[in-house]
Amino acid sequence: MTWAFSDESERGSSMLLGVGFVPTAAIITARRELRGLLLPGQRRVHMAKESPRRRKVVLDLVRELELDALILVHRRQAGTHPVEARRRLIVAAAGLVTARGASTWVLDDQEQVQAARDRHDIATVLGPDATVVYDHRPSRDEPLLWAIDAVVWAAGARSEWSRRVSHLLTTQVVP
Repeated sequence: MTWAFSDESERGSSMLLGVGFVPTAAIITARRELRGLLLPGQRRVHMAKESPRRRKVVLDLVRELELDALILVHRRQAGTHPVEARRRLIVAAAGLVTARGASTWVLDDQEQVQAARDRHDIATVLGPDATVVYDHRPSRDEPLLWAIDAVVWAAGARSEWSRRVSHLLTTQVVP
């Protein structure tokens, strides 16, 4: 059994959605190791706010986790609204989560309206007999969201950052 974790990033006209898969047996250890990254007073790790030195520390830890990640990329054409881009990515991710046999899917928290759109799109893909439990959670409450945030951030940053996690991820373009 596995759990899936998702976070997104926007880079110019591209929207990236990362889906990280962690074996259920590795969840507790991974959460503990990730919580060990917190600095005094820090509630979560977020790559966009970390220094380059801290980014290296975070990525070094993440690449040691039992984590397999897939980065979905949608390159928006002129006039494509970000909501539509996200919908396409969520629909593609829902199919992958199902195909990989994940029992639980945790998505990074969104505004209430966007979270409702996501749940609708996921339910449409999974159907009424879905066995996957899914929901949005604040990243401060789920350290494995920090891991997929780090992977998505690195994939979008390219150069040395993406090379640090290249063995963890596969990239797929979503039309």
